[in-house]
Parts: sequence; C-alpha cells; structure tokens
Amino acid sequence: MQLRPSIEQTLSSENIISLYLSQTPLKFENSISAIVGTDTYVKHEYKSPVNSFKARGALTLVHHLKNSGKVKKVITASTGNHGSAMAYACKKFDMPITVVVPEGADRSKVDLIKTFGADLQILGQDLDESKDIIQKMDLPDDYLFIEDGAVAEIVAGTSTIGYEIIKQQREVLDIVFVPLGNGSLIGGIGSVLKHESPGTRIIGVQSDLAPCMSYSFQQKASVNTESCDTFAGGIAVRVAIPEAVDLMLEVVDDVILVSDEELKESMALFLKAIDVLVEGAGAAALAGALKMKKELNNKSVCLIASGSNVDKDLRQDIITNYAN
Repeated sequence: MQLRPSIEQTLSSENIISLYLSQTPLKFENSISAIVGTDTYVKHEYKSPVNSFKARGALTLVHHLKNSGKVKKVITASTGNHGSAMAYACKKFDMPITVVVPEGADRSKVDLIKTFGADLQILGQDLDESKDIIQKMDLPDDYLFIEDGAVAEIVAGTSTIGYEIIKQQREVLDIVFVPLGNGSLIGGIGSVLKHESPGTRIIGVQSDLAPCMSYSFQQKASVNTESCDTFAGGIAVRVAIPEAVDLMLEVVDDVILVSDEELKESMALFLKAIDVLVEGAGAAALAGALKMKKELNNKSVCLIASGSNVDKDLRQDIITNYAN
C-alpha cells in the first residue's frame, strides 16, 4: 500500500477540506522566536472544530467512503484526537461510527468524541491493544476498521498542511519540526514539502517513553516497543505501522526524542508566550527545537502545534508546576 500522496491528491483533499475548515494560521511568533533563539513560525493546527489537525484526514477519508457507497459503518481506535475527528467527519457525512479508546484516555478528548454523537467504547490498556481488540471482532462485511496512520486518504488530508505552509510562507523554511506518533502527520507534511521545498529539513519529535518510530527511523525498519507510557496521548504509540515507516524514511530527515518533562515545560512556554495551552503532542515541536537550539542559529524554523485538547488535571499540573 502506497501512502505518499501525489500533489493532485493533496489538491483534491484541499478542495474537500475547504468546504468545512478554514485555513489555519502560520504566524511568526516573536515570543517563541526569543525562546528558540531564531526566527520561528508556528502553524496553529489546533484551530479547528476538533482542536487538532486530525479533521483534515478524517474529512478526506469519510468523503471518499460515503461516495463509494460500500461502507455502512466505520469503527476506529484512538487516544482521542483521531476519534473526535472521525466522529466529526462522520456526523458531517451522516456515517455511523464506533470509536474505541483505551482506558485512561484524556477526558477532554473523550468528551469531545461524545459531542459528535459517536458510539464510544473503552477497551484496552493502550491504543495498540484497543486496535488488537477491534481486529479480533467479527465485523459485518459493510463495516470498515480504520487504522489511523495506515490510510492513504488520511495522509492526503495531512499533506494539505504542507501545501498551506508553502502558500503562506514565501521564503523557504530551513526546518519544520513535527510531532511524531503513528506517522500520518509527518508523512503528509513531508510529502508536500519534499516535493515543493526539497531543501527544507523535516524533523520528527517523539517522546522517549514512546520511541517506536524513532527506533524504526534509526534501523530503517518497523520496530515495536513494549510500552508507550508518555502522558502525551497524541504520540503514544508502541507498534510501528510498516507503511508509515516506509513513508517516514522517504520524507523525514531526522527524528529526535524528548522527555515528558521537556514536553510539559514546552506546554508551559507556549502558554506564557501566546496564551494557549497546547497538549503534550502539540508542544513536541517546540520541545524538539529547544533540544536542537545550539544548531538553529540564523535558521528559520516552523513548529507544528498539532492540538490543544488538555484535560483539567493536566491543565492544573502545567499551570501550578511549570508555568510559574
């Protein structure tokens, strides 16, 4: 299965998405530039109806499924953002959906899934166990299991972020830092930027407590881990999807690991700099840039702020222990 979208597929996805979503801002952020130590732009992907970038891929996919007429219902597993985006898209296209989330999923994300009318089930200890449970179910032929990160239409949706960056930023960016979970975000963005701006480096940022894609990048093959204990649910993955790894190896220049402490510190820095509390995965790009700060002198960088769904306990932790 080929996940890398063509430019034609990116443009087709953009046409679908534009009917439902506004273009997200790409802004030069003075305060964050001062923190990083170089010219820094932020792509504010949390500015969407689901507070994350995930609506792009979901709308593209569900539009395709609805037009095919072959699928009666979809079922998917999610730590939250993918599930709420799929529920949002399915509501738009009148497609029934079941979303399975693991135990302990972020409450704010679970509540958002419910607001879009999805059938919600809590199964499994983590995302990959939730997926395993679904795949063992005896589903009717017209039900379709969706695995985020392994669906071409979802990657085509995320590729529109890269296309928007090209349109919004006239000068070539030196580096784009991208949160790295299952690979659908970085695969889509990287596909377009490597086509339109091959000199721009694409760097994935992953939690060192959920490093399967980092290991896969290093070994140039899918590598799974036994656990993914990061608090950052949006990048909490322990099973690498082979097709997503293949695409990552085509379009990503490097992958770096950051600690959960660095993710929380970066959440607090975002809050103080622009008065927005992004989620753990949403702060990963900033954490990665700070990790490489000494190498960024006089370079222009872009941070993908991927989501802002934060439950009240984590919000209080950041405000009390990191933002003072």
